[in-house]
Amino acid sequence: MRRISVLAKKITSLPWLPPVLTAAGFIAYILQAIDIARTKTSFLDEGLYVYKGWLFATGQYVPFQDYGLWTNHAVLSFLIPGYIQKWFGPGLDVARYFMIFLAVLTLLGLWVFAKRWGGQWWATGAVWVMALNPAEIKVYTLALSEGLIAVMLAWMLVLAVGVKRPLWQIMLGSGLAGLMILTRENMIFVLPLLFLYLLWQYGWKIGFLALASGLGVFAIGTFWYWPDVLYLWAVRLPGPAAQYISEWKPPSEIYGERDVDVFVEVATLYRTLLYFWMTFRLHFVALFSAVAVWLLWPLPKRFHVSERMRTAIFLSVLFLVLLVAHMQASLFGQFCISCILLYVGYFDFIGFLLLVVAHRFLVRNLSPFRGSIILFLVATTIISIGLTTYEDVSSTFAKAMIERLDPVYLWHALLNLTGLQHLMLFRISFVLVASVVVLILFAVGLLWSRRFYADRRIWRKKVGLIGLNALLILGLILSPTKVLGKGNDFFDCDGSNVLASYERAGEYLRSVIPPGSQVYWMGRMDAIFLYLPEVKVYPPQLNHLHSYFVGGDADALLRTGLWNDVLARQWLTETDYVLVEAGLQQDWVMEILDSDKYIKLKPAPKTEKCRWQSSILVYKRVVSAE
Repeated sequence: MRRISVLAKKITSLPWLPPVLTAAGFIAYILQAIDIARTKTSFLDEGLYVYKGWLFATGQYVPFQDYGLWTNHAVLSFLIPGYIQKWFGPGLDVARYFMIFLAVLTLLGLWVFAKRWGGQWWATGAVWVMALNPAEIKVYTLALSEGLIAVMLAWMLVLAVGVKRPLWQIMLGSGLAGLMILTRENMIFVLPLLFLYLLWQYGWKIGFLALASGLGVFAIGTFWYWPDVLYLWAVRLPGPAAQYISEWKPPSEIYGERDVDVFVEVATLYRTLLYFWMTFRLHFVALFSAVAVWLLWPLPKRFHVSERMRTAIFLSVLFLVLLVAHMQASLFGQFCISCILLYVGYFDFIGFLLLVVAHRFLVRNLSPFRGSIILFLVATTIISIGLTTYEDVSSTFAKAMIERLDPVYLWHALLNLTGLQHLMLFRISFVLVASVVVLILFAVGLLWSRRFYADRRIWRKKVGLIGLNALLILGLILSPTKVLGKGNDFFDCDGSNVLASYERAGEYLRSVIPPGSQVYWMGRMDAIFLYLPEVKVYPPQLNHLHSYFVGGDADALLRTGLWNDVLARQWLTETDYVLVEAGLQQDWVMEILDSDKYIKLKPAPKTEKCRWQSSILVYKRVVSAE
């Protein structure tokens, strides 16, 4: 053990090694991001941010206008990617490569912050925590608001959080906090928390100057679209806060019935726990770093808060508030439980930065009670994360094993007892057994560590800390594997070139749909319209069935960017072409399209070769001779 310690000190003392490893981390991140940009599927949210943004940037619509686009999020989440499309040309490739550029800036910000608080090796670690996790890279490569917020949040921390920060940097950092609200409305908590921290750290003058900076940025963006922007806040703010602007909220009478069977995820206890632990699985090192800090937080005998501890408290509160807010909107909501897997991308890196800041004052010698709590939590984490991997068990392997288990009495007993399907039962049983085996091996490793301590009493005080460190190191090593960061990848497209597929599909559609044509759209791949810049789409249809109702007040819905079945039937009689994503056909629409009023053309090539539903059906309306 002593030899290993001496060797480690020699290696870490090499002055050139951290910069080399940091550069390697940046290169590894960029190479993976480029591959992800090329091979991952697009989905509704990505297309909405980019295409709506392009429509705004090119002046075809204005945010919050009547009878325009449904501006259901803060404006900069659309305008930033939209202007990039305007300046560099429309296309999914432009959108994603811009996000890679922002991600590199985010990575640079994390490196600067970690170097300031922990030194070169911690800064290198911050880079590799990101570079080794495909789930993190994916969130920041797709053209989503997570990547926009991440770069603002990272640099807000760099500029405003620390000891003796220059006033101009503090005010600039606070300005970024205001900019975040204009980019994603659920980041409204950041500015007041930053104000309280600055008030605590520097006093009233700097605190209020910083608050004025953040509020000033927010006010400029808000009053630019005043008063129509109140449509957004009347819907987003909770009841008591929104009562003063309630007249801007559309009355409930205008809405009809929703098709809830397809798009609403019921928040059962099972699904809530599943996605809670899956979130930790895909973002393990970042999230568990924060948990480790809290488990090792010292209990002071007297009240004394150092500047380092003050920063750690701020990061802890900021992290918890954002986590709880986004969990409430996803895990405890009735709309999109699985969205938490993406939402944590806004802020999860704060967890590792918290460890960087707090590592110097954390407890090293643990009481029996604290040590027991830590080991219990470590065991729970191993088993729980292990269970979330059941969907990644190969179906081919599972079916082969099920055939072998068919004569086994215990297998049939479990089938009758649980009522689960064969494939589901095998997958859950397999990962449960594997998780228990991993837990046993982990426990054996902890027991083996006793041999390095002559006094067993010292080992007992250290074993909880050893367990936490071992789990974090193991998590970092496994981040690029399907066990953690590479698992549950519903954007995976088997390595096919998605960008090229979209270009081919767009080229075909441009060849059959003349410029200026009106298009009726039924699909969730809005990014395809980046390759059809000269066609016109009915604005409410871009949000697919999320903005669709059966019944209700058609004119009032259209005015707010929504639509219903009445408008759909009207548009089908007016449109020039109808585009329908395969697998998303509505029966009554297809009955109309199969009539003699429409001609079915050759479908567009698949935008994503891994999904048969990504083919777009094309219909041309027959214009009657007058």
